[in-house]
Formats: sequence, C-alpha cells, structure tokens
Amino acid sequence: MKTEHDSALEQLLFRLKAAYLEQPYTSCALRVEKLVALKSAIANHITELVSAAQSDFSHRAELDTVMADMVPTVNHIGHISRNLKKWMKPDKRSPGIEFLPSQTYIEYVPKGVVGIIAPWNYPIQLSLVPLATAIAAGNKVMLKLSEYTPNVNKVIRSILACLSEDCVVVEGDGQVGIRFSELPFDHVFFTGSTHVGRKVYQACAKNLVPVTLELGGKSPVIVLNDANIDKVVLDLAFAKRMNCGQICVAPDYVLVHQTVYEQFVHKLKEHLKRPNKYESSTGLLTDDHKSRLAAMLQQAESKGLEVWHSKPLETATADDFGVHLVFDPPSGLQVMQEEVFGPILNIFKVTDLEHAQSIIRSTETPLACYLYTENKCAQNDIKYRLACGSLSINDMLLHVAVADLPFGGVGSSGFGQYHSIEGFKTFSHGKGVFISSAHAWRSKMFDKYSHIIGKVLTWLYLK
Repeated sequence: MKTEHDSALEQLLFRLKAAYLEQPYTSCALRVEKLVALKSAIANHITELVSAAQSDFSHRAELDTVMADMVPTVNHIGHISRNLKKWMKPDKRSPGIEFLPSQTYIEYVPKGVVGIIAPWNYPIQLSLVPLATAIAAGNKVMLKLSEYTPNVNKVIRSILACLSEDCVVVEGDGQVGIRFSELPFDHVFFTGSTHVGRKVYQACAKNLVPVTLELGGKSPVIVLNDANIDKVVLDLAFAKRMNCGQICVAPDYVLVHQTVYEQFVHKLKEHLKRPNKYESSTGLLTDDHKSRLAAMLQQAESKGLEVWHSKPLETATADDFGVHLVFDPPSGLQVMQEEVFGPILNIFKVTDLEHAQSIIRSTETPLACYLYTENKCAQNDIKYRLACGSLSINDMLLHVAVADLPFGGVGSSGFGQYHSIEGFKTFSHGKGVFISSAHAWRSKMFDKYSHIIGKVLTWLYLK
C-alpha cells in the first residue's frame, strides 16, 4: 500500500526526469562548472561539517572529518574536473574490413536520473563523490542520506543548494531507503552492508534498474615471514583507530606466518598499550554500536577464546572503546560471521600463504586484501588467484584515496566500480554508434547478391 511519503518520492523523481529530458546531454564545460561550484561550496562549509560530524558521532575527530572525509572528496572532484573532457570523447572502434568504409564508435551518454543511497561512516565522501561522478556523467541525482547523521545532512543540503536544478536530497530511516530503491531510477548506487545491499538489489530488480553495490566485507591482512613487522603494526593501529575502525576497507582479521607470529603479537600489544598520541580520536557512532561490538567480544570470551583488551571492556564507552584482539576465533562466532566495523581485530597463525588463502576463501569475498611481503611470487599469487575487490601490498587503506584507481567489490563485497574513469562509465551508457554513407551501393549489393555474399562469408569465416 502506497503512503503519502511514497507519493512525495515519486513526485521528486518525476520532476528530475522531466528536468533531465529538457536537456538530456549537457556540455563538458557546463558539467565542469557544476563540479567547480560543488567543490567551492564544500570548502566554504569546512567548519560547519566538522561541528556537525562531531554532533552526529559519540565523538568525531577533526582529523577524520577533514583529512579522511573532506579532502578525498575535494581531491576526487578535482580529478574528475581535470579529466572529464578526455573521458567524454567518443571511443573509436574498428568496424572490421567487412563493413568498411563505415565508422563505429562508442558515445558515452547520461543514463538519466541516478538514485544514490549513502551510509553514515563517511557521510561527506560517500555521498558527494558518487554524486559528483553522476553529475559529471550528465545525470540528475536523488540522494538518500543516512538517518544516523542528521547534522551532517543539514550541512550537505546547504552545500547542494548550488546544484538545486540537478539534485534533490531525501532523508529517512531504513524503510524510506527501501521505498527509495523501489523507484524506477535509471541507475541506483548503494553503499552499505551486504545484508541491506541484498534488499536494495531485490527492490531494484522489480523495475530492471541497473545497480552498483559498494558493500562491506571482512578484509584480511596477510603477514608473511619477510614482512616488516614494525610497519605492519603501525599500519594496523592506524587503520583500527582511524574513524574508530568504522571503515568498509578496515582490516577485520590478520593471518600471520608462524615464524613471525610471536614477534608480531608482542609488538602489536605493546603499541596498542601506548596512549593514543592524538589529543582527539573518533569514537563509535552510538551506544548501540558499542553494545554490538561488546557482545561480539563477550561471546568470544564465553567460548574460552583468548581476548586481549587495550582498555577493559567493562569501562569501554562509545567515545572511548579501545582496541581489542581476538585470537583464533572459529568461523561460527559473530566476529567471523559479520563485518566487525569497529576496533576489533581477529588474529590467526598460518603455516604458509596457501593456508592463509584457504581461510580467506572460507569467508565472504573481501572488499580489500592487504599483503605484507617483498616476495614477488607471493604478490603475484595473491594478484592472480585470490578474489578481492582491491589489493594493497605493504600498505593499508590508502588505495581508496587514490583518485585515479577504481574502487569496488566483487561477489559478496559488491559489484560495479566508481572513482576515476570507471565511475564515469558506471553512470554513463556506452551507446554503440554505426555510421554508413547514405549511398545505397551496399544495400543494392545485399539485395542482388546476398546468396553469393553468404557463400563468400562462409568460406572466409567458417571453413
């Protein structure tokens, strides 16, 4: 049964589709002008965004809002603006000798109206980067923001006033999100959990709407016997403390070669015992998220597993939860069944690279995989044999901020890509174009000699 809210959503979509049809293909110059305006609006709202994020989270460090949320957003928009003219050029293709002198090429045209569903963990970057990419491809956008970040949403509405003809903002809970994904968009882009992603995919299927799903996943870290253990420890501590581990590509578990296992565990614990050198660090979003993570740890302890805490669990709060290590958890435990999405890290001892890969393959396909080794054979083995959305060798998280690298999952961690030209193509339709002369010579030849042409083609291609 349709509600009044459903009708309002449909009206918003109808208005955007009508606006799109008035000018279905805009120039590169106009698109870049819109991106420049968006970039400028973000820069003009730095203070408001920092304050709003601080209000929405139990605690949000300015470093996370500025350096990990706003800077990548502005960087990606700048990269798109600089390269859009090149991306929009028709992609020439060969018609083959049998169709000469015809011309063939691919024209990248907008899809129409794109629905974007954004998450709460990086509410600026994960809403505005796909939006900017869709605008660059010439589309209109309906943007569904997370109900968990109402203060950031208010600032984003102000920022997007510069794109009032191209974008409308929608807010609401999960039910609104499902209703949103049931609308007949020309493309839907969703970032969030695998569980919700499945629902969005099912809803879009009813209207045969193409979907890009940027989902989570239990991203592993593989530490081989030649790894620089000090670097691994520093990178892990940074990754699990940044945004309090609430990052879709944050490491969920570490697979450590048995010859360096004791050294690794000792150094990691020693490093995590030290006070955080930053005066302010991000906390978990809410007390509900804190309770979820605490339940994971309590379940592990109730099963007799070794669990190490940088901060006693009984004194942990949403804004100061600490970092927690779970050793060798079985696959049935919650910490291995779900994406942790917080400062909990599972640790395993492995005998070799094959052992590590067997553990990874027993879980859902990861969004990212982190490999620490100088061994080229091992690097190639992971590159070519292990399914994952992206691979980072001897570093962690930073690949997501590279504006010219595509980003996306595979299998249970999602499908489709954005960032750089891959994002432009995601929000475009590659229209194949075939152009021939208006002269009828070939048509006449087919009319009179099709039986001979058929024999020639059979001799050329099927013998």
